[in-house]
Amino acid sequence: MNDFAITYVIYIATTAKKLWEALTSAEVLRKNWGKIESEWTKGSIVTEVDDSGNVLWKGEVRRSDPPHVLSYTFDVTSSGELPTEVTFEIGLPISPIVHGAQVVQLRITQVGFDENSKLAAGCARAWPEILSSIKTYVETGHSLGFAWKH
Repeated sequence: MNDFAITYVIYIATTAKKLWEALTSAEVLRKNWGKIESEWTKGSIVTEVDDSGNVLWKGEVRRSDPPHVLSYTFDVTSSGELPTEVTFEIGLPISPIVHGAQVVQLRITQVGFDENSKLAAGCARAWPEILSSIKTYVETGHSLGFAWKH
């Protein structure tokens, strides 16, 4: 393992509760990321499957503190690399900046990559697309429809 970490911060015009619901709703995740399912409680399993039902990655929820922190392991078994850990932190509302709309901060961090990880590059590319699509969906009701979605 090395010290490399992926961190992104994004601001979303919504409430912490609505953002939490988007990050844990199978329907919303399907529209903005992939077929991801979990009970989202500590110790529960998280999986993403493709249209054929093949598991793309799996994990275990390490921390679930609605609507503030969600953390889980991220194991792409086909990569041959050790699991990483993904943490979503939903910050307290910040001062309104968009005509009185409530705005929350979402910080995602992924840590635990192997030395010379090939997975890290793919994750670093994917997170901005995933977060942008979730942000757009929460704010407008429409996903961005990136081609990599399943």
